[in-house]
Amino acid sequence: MPQRPAPTATSLALIALIALILLQVPAEAGSLFGAASGSLARRAAHPPAAHGQQAPQAAHAAGKPRDVVIQRGKHPEAAQHIEHAQRNGQPTVLHIDRSGAAQRRIASTGSVNPQRKPGPNAERDEYPPAFTREGGHNANVRFIDRHDNRGAGGTMGAQTRDLPEGSKIRIVVRD
Repeated sequence: MPQRPAPTATSLALIALIALILLQVPAEAGSLFGAASGSLARRAAHPPAAHGQQAPQAAHAAGKPRDVVIQRGKHPEAAQHIEHAQRNGQPTVLHIDRSGAAQRRIASTGSVNPQRKPGPNAERDEYPPAFTREGGHNANVRFIDRHDNRGAGGTMGAQTRDLPEGSKIRIVVRD
């Protein structure tokens, strides 16, 4: 039986986008598409191991945390929020847990009234981030510029994309 070629990352991303549109997922389509296309591209580039073989794991699953750097010059409001939260007792070392992110985001930002935002381009930012096990109801939340918030979130996502669930990361702010 001839083998079909593996689907390309582009075709998988297009399928994911169509599925999101059809399902009308209530979230930011741009950020979902970016996350979906990155995930699908990784799957296409690294297909699952054949039956009986183990899939390779990232080196950071246990042990030393990977530094996730937020540059103050690129994301000043997010950097200031991270530093404030860490100075006031929030952890610097976190554990990736993407599966519960939506529930933790609601738990952390749900009690912050969006009508009290300081301007039209402000949105709620939470630290620890919702994609980590430590995020959720005890997170520090403040309003920051939407572009700064999403840029910092994209930066974190890009730096942790290859890490498996449970991996340790350390959020660091640098100039």
